[in-house]
Amino acid sequence: MSYCRKHGTEFTYEYTEEPSIAVLKRFKPDVVALTSITENYNQAKLYAQIVKRFDTNIRVIIGGAHISAVPNTLSSDMDIGVIGEGEQTFLDLYRNEFEPSSKIDGLVYWEKGTLKMTRDRELIEPLDTIPHPDRSIYPKSLPTQQYLFTSRGCTNRCVFCSSSRFWKKLRLFSSAYVAEEIFAVKQDFGVSHLNILDDTFLSSVKRAREISELVKDAGLTFFVNARANQVTEDTALILKRMNVTQVGIGFESNSEKILTYLQKGNTPADNQNAVNNLRKQGINVFGYFIRDIPGETREDLKATYKFIRKNKISYDMYHLIPLPGTPLYKGSENWDDCKVRVYRPLYWRVRGRLRQVKPLAAAYRRLKTKR
Repeated sequence: MSYCRKHGTEFTYEYTEEPSIAVLKRFKPDVVALTSITENYNQAKLYAQIVKRFDTNIRVIIGGAHISAVPNTLSSDMDIGVIGEGEQTFLDLYRNEFEPSSKIDGLVYWEKGTLKMTRDRELIEPLDTIPHPDRSIYPKSLPTQQYLFTSRGCTNRCVFCSSSRFWKKLRLFSSAYVAEEIFAVKQDFGVSHLNILDDTFLSSVKRAREISELVKDAGLTFFVNARANQVTEDTALILKRMNVTQVGIGFESNSEKILTYLQKGNTPADNQNAVNNLRKQGINVFGYFIRDIPGETREDLKATYKFIRKNKISYDMYHLIPLPGTPLYKGSENWDDCKVRVYRPLYWRVRGRLRQVKPLAAAYRRLKTKR
């Protein structure tokens, strides 16, 4: 919305978590814009059906990682798919009264029952030309916890990651731009904590240091994500000065073989060093892990759970998903297979207290039973 406004375009809009018949009757939209990842694409298709059954004249537009990776899956209830970065493409569509055209880059659309695609949209650079998001569109009934992105993309290309393929390359908002948005969110929403949800916040140590200096006295605490091999003694100190209280790290595994297969670019030694460096600064660690990986053995899984137990890491353990756009994708269009599956943590008891760390013996018994 803010990008369109910057370029002199204003229109009435409403945000909703679900385009129900009641919402459609009340708001009477000309266009319904959806966004979707593969994990919830079936839900997006259902929403498109609801809209078209209500009024076939309403334009349904979808953007996001899924349609960008497999534009040929645009459903018959969707008129237009926005491929890749969407700000300029959406503005161009508005200026063309939401009629798709071969002159508008970054589109897939239906024309007389046939899917048409236009050429790729060039990336927006520098990112600072994009205004800060208009958070006022969200209803006050939604959770008040706020988040922001200070970059787009990642330097790495892990085989399971669709985000790095969607954004194509790493681009950074400037430290001044980031600080301005942080102070604006604090002023507008009165928050004391912010989640920075970049794929990795530490891609540029210089920029991280600049942001830290700019916001260290803001009266805020932060959560950030980082790659294990980017968490050095120096960067951990930068995060400490910035008042980062927790860092999320995609360890994925603590098996050298599995990390190589996933093309993570880090090692078990990097994993341990990251934990040590953050704990030294009193920063909490949250781990993301993946299992059910091709070639994974009992010993590989054992190495991962041993690492979790040794370091008493809070974590999520996910089932590996072969997402479209990644080297793991084999062409299946059964999107239900791509639903997120998180293995529920087991617990071990120490001095009468429950700790959220999976006991090795129980995990191995379950694995052996499944085999």
